[in-house]
Amino acid sequence: MNALYPQQEFESDVAAIKGFAELLIGGYQNPLGVRGTVKLRVPERPEHSFVARLDAQLHIDWTDLDRATDTTVTVPIATLKRLFREFEVIDFRDPAIIGTMEFSGNLDLANHLAKCCLRPSTFTVDWFRAVGALHRAKGYRDLTEVPYLHRPTQRQILELIAESCPAVITGLEPSPPCKDWTLDRLAQHYSDAVVRVRSATQSQTMRDFVRELKDFMANPYDEMVEGFVKPYTEGAQLPQQMWDDFGPLFFDREDFIPPQLWLGAVPTHVPTSSLHRDPRCGFLLQVIGRKRLDLYSADQEDLLYPYKAYNNYQPCWYRPQAPDPEVFPKAQQAKCLSVTLNPGEMIVQPAGWFHQVHALDSPNMSVSYFWRY
Repeated sequence: MNALYPQQEFESDVAAIKGFAELLIGGYQNPLGVRGTVKLRVPERPEHSFVARLDAQLHIDWTDLDRATDTTVTVPIATLKRLFREFEVIDFRDPAIIGTMEFSGNLDLANHLAKCCLRPSTFTVDWFRAVGALHRAKGYRDLTEVPYLHRPTQRQILELIAESCPAVITGLEPSPPCKDWTLDRLAQHYSDAVVRVRSATQSQTMRDFVRELKDFMANPYDEMVEGFVKPYTEGAQLPQQMWDDFGPLFFDREDFIPPQLWLGAVPTHVPTSSLHRDPRCGFLLQVIGRKRLDLYSADQEDLLYPYKAYNNYQPCWYRPQAPDPEVFPKAQQAKCLSVTLNPGEMIVQPAGWFHQVHALDSPNMSVSYFWRY
């Protein structure tokens, strides 16, 4: 049993709400000095809602609930309890989760608190530790190039995974090939497929999402809020209607967890995915436009300031695109390995590699698959 595991069952709704507040406190970090207030409202028990004040420490106030706050998050008691039962695997992009919640105000503060209530499994903690030792032994910190393989065999791919060595695969593409896909073709083929759920009252079909992308390209803006007003699907589950065209290109479909869609028209001067690492081996297929991945070996964990609260992936506080040596002094020693993916190319990214992703062209589309084992 991981010492980080929270309590999972409660005698009453009130106990669960109080337990949730403690969960947030236990996972809270704030090296960037974010300030603000968030009201956590439980509609079935409004008198037991609370206000979280983000400062150097997280402060929970159970009184004066009518005060004005920067953000309000409404979470049904059933969803709150589910967070405890599934903290190892919960994904706030899941429509069954975010589709039950409501948000208003400063959404960055909501994102900050959401990540505080996650915890890694014992398997993930042990796996990251083992991969770090492997990368150190193989000297991956000093790797200068990512190898390319043209139409590799499944055995070659399994060997890459075993060695924890990233590689770019060429010669494997869906049918029709990636070069034939455009925003208009996506909107035509998958018009009613739901590609993003933002809250209990907001979801988007492919048709609506493509319209938003085109509006953004005509009138771009710089204000981005991860998971909310960023014109990017950010790894939402690939709609079932798209699986036949963009499902895994090798092994069996059952060997992967459900694919994720990364579609959008985000600016090219900021990362589409900030620095993080995954506990499963990932395969990223580039479909429209190009992407650059900046990779850091797992043995550089102490240089990149990863979150202590995480589950399916571990974000980092350090932002390579905006380094702050006063806040993150060790990061100056980190060594980066960069690779560009063109349409039709796929990168095999073994578990544990820290990475940040940049869209070099806009619009942009990728599909990712995570190895189940």
